[in-house]
Amino acid sequence: MSYLHSLAVFFSVVEYKSFSAAAKQLKLTQPTISFHIDNLEKKFGCPLFVRTAKGVTLTIYGQTLFENTYGIHDIINTTENQLKAMVAGSYGQVLIGASTIPGEYILPNIVSQFLLENPGLKISLKAGNSSEILAAYYRGEFPIAIIGLKPDIDSVPLWRDELVLAAHPDIGSDLTQSLKLDDLASYSFILREASSGTRSVMLEALARNGVAPEKLNIVLQVGSNEALKAALLHKVGIGFISRWAIKRELAEGRLIQICLKDFNIERQFYAVHRKPMLPACIDRFWTFLTTSTIN
Repeated sequence: MSYLHSLAVFFSVVEYKSFSAAAKQLKLTQPTISFHIDNLEKKFGCPLFVRTAKGVTLTIYGQTLFENTYGIHDIINTTENQLKAMVAGSYGQVLIGASTIPGEYILPNIVSQFLLENPGLKISLKAGNSSEILAAYYRGEFPIAIIGLKPDIDSVPLWRDELVLAAHPDIGSDLTQSLKLDDLASYSFILREASSGTRSVMLEALARNGVAPEKLNIVLQVGSNEALKAALLHKVGIGFISRWAIKRELAEGRLIQICLKDFNIERQFYAVHRKPMLPACIDRFWTFLTTSTIN
């Protein structure tokens, strides 16, 4: 018989002060309870209980065993409950890697709703550019990743995104009418860093329409959407940025969208996950993620 099993029986007898009550609680026979206690008494070479007509009480030896091992009992119970909750998907942590647009502007709302429905779970969300996040996913740092470039592995399409050409009203007030792509070379341009999914999608779209990067007057390259937005607000130049990132600024009139004739840039965000999705909370979040609607 397991020593830990015998200890569990011992703790139950201590709690209920009766072999018969402990047997009922543990759904065991009374002889089985006696067998476990006898095993412990033989192991330690001392009596653990004083048996009376009203039940049992601890001897000094039994009290010492109880005091020195109850912490183990508590740890085992806590661990057992946690494991059961993890299997049920109601306990655990979900690690997520996401490119900057979903990580900073879309996922916080989805995560908030998920945690409201699953208060026992925790989320760890890391945002970075698409290349960094995908590389970290391949290294095993995240079981789930959401990126703005289609990976070379099985993936699930999530949300659409539009890259808009934006500017401060003081710069773009004369650009409210549609521009031609050839006109872009006349303006100071702000770009994301080389490993950015936003930059890759934008340059590929321009190249397909005959505009090479060297034709642009690139005056600033930045490492985040927030830095790009700040540069636009400070009138450094014009630049392509996700509509998600400047939704408020467009609504408040602090930035304006410059329309390009017969040209627009849209992209898809994709999600990937490792198999199997363990613990179960990862599968629960994946289902929530892939069925959520966003505004």
